[in-house]
Amino acid sequence: MGNIHVFVYGTLKPGGTYHQQFCAPYLKKSQPAQVRGLLYDLPALGYPAMTLGPGWVQGYLFTLDGAAMAGLDYLEGYNAPGEENAPGDDDFEAAYTRLRTTVFDSVGQPMGSAWVYVMGQPPAGAVFLPQGHWEGA
Repeated sequence: MGNIHVFVYGTLKPGGTYHQQFCAPYLKKSQPAQVRGLLYDLPALGYPAMTLGPGWVQGYLFTLDGAAMAGLDYLEGYNAPGEENAPGDDDFEAAYTRLRTTVFDSVGQPMGSAWVYVMGQPPAGAVFLPQGHWEGA
């Protein structure tokens, strides 16, 4: 598998809880970027969730070796269409979808497309982040 492009906005960002394990070994390039969407903090869980919407979500565009995708899907609880949830998966974990989206630089110029993990709607207790930037680990 060749390179993949993934937009990250939470625990996969540089310095984030899961960056070293799931991204750093595969990372070929990292650039600050943004995508269209709405960002929510999930304080009880310690990570954010993005939904589709008219705002901007700040993060990074990663170019990764394609071998990273299986680990990212596992971390995000994403199952490709047609795959069954693993035993113990709950509805919340299955709420993430991986889709392709256009990624933009800081002044709104398109940089290309990338995979991003989003939720259909934020779970109860989510806190909307109007600035589109998550500060957690």
